[in-house]
Amino acid sequence: MVEPLISVVIPTFDRSELAQGAIKNVLDQSYNNFEVIVVEDGSSTGLDEFIKGLGNEKVIYASHETNRGLAASRNTGMNLSKGDYIAFLDDDDRWLKDKLMMQVDIMQRSNNPKIMVYCRNVPEKSKRYSSGQIRNIKGPMSDYIFQGFLLPSSSILMHTSALKSIGGHSTDLISCIDHDIWMKLARKGFHMDLVEEGLIYSVDDERKRMVNEFDDRLEGIKQFFNKWKSEIVEEYGIESWMKIERKYHNQTSYGIVNSYRKGVLLKHQATYYLNQLNSLEHYDYTWLDNTLSQFGLEKSTRLFNYIPLKRYL
Repeated sequence: MVEPLISVVIPTFDRSELAQGAIKNVLDQSYNNFEVIVVEDGSSTGLDEFIKGLGNEKVIYASHETNRGLAASRNTGMNLSKGDYIAFLDDDDRWLKDKLMMQVDIMQRSNNPKIMVYCRNVPEKSKRYSSGQIRNIKGPMSDYIFQGFLLPSSSILMHTSALKSIGGHSTDLISCIDHDIWMKLARKGFHMDLVEEGLIYSVDDERKRMVNEFDDRLEGIKQFFNKWKSEIVEEYGIESWMKIERKYHNQTSYGIVNSYRKGVLLKHQATYYLNQLNSLEHYDYTWLDNTLSQFGLEKSTRLFNYIPLKRYL
């Protein structure tokens, strides 16, 4: 059987060392028929010279003259892709060596152009993905995505033609880019399948990611809410939207408080961001949001040590 070509898109900005590691990670895959499209988003780090030095025709370098963001970088890679299937790998994520092979096997056996195959994480190796974030779920995407279920983009494999048919990633959003595209695919009747094995992990949790600043994160959440709220409430009911909103509140609150605990944010900065997050909400959540707004950051920080947040993520 002829192996279908897979296009692997690696977007990166000002993190040559991480990008180099991601490239090497893909080149170590047991699956052989792939191309790697590295998109450098407005930075100049010498990554192009590193790629030239590899002397590997599978690795293609592209760049933006100015910083255009994660969505635009992924779209550039998509537009350059020649593969039957497409996968995205963030520069601070890594795959186990059989990731592509195992996903292609499911894709070919399904023979369904409207399917997306994802994989679980490797919790003991990952700094960012908790074991509760990537669950074993199969079936119509609409049954889960509109209930707040999120997938990291580095875990998926899908038909390139399907991604192009919905116009790729939305460049009008600062953040929430992954959830937005899963929403669009769910609206088109796509299904999910998975490799029931941990095949993805993150290697960097401290340095700035392409979407990491809380100002951008909160503005992106606001944009995402404005884009999808009315439609989801009308078609799927208020309960579905509340689950989505709760998901973003939980994850972002955890990120803010955790950054404070690590010394990345000062107390007044964390308090400001928590207040900004609370201002985005429309419903009466009781267990966490009230604590964060009424008891102050010190007690909120202690609360995070006791509440098993993974149950809610």
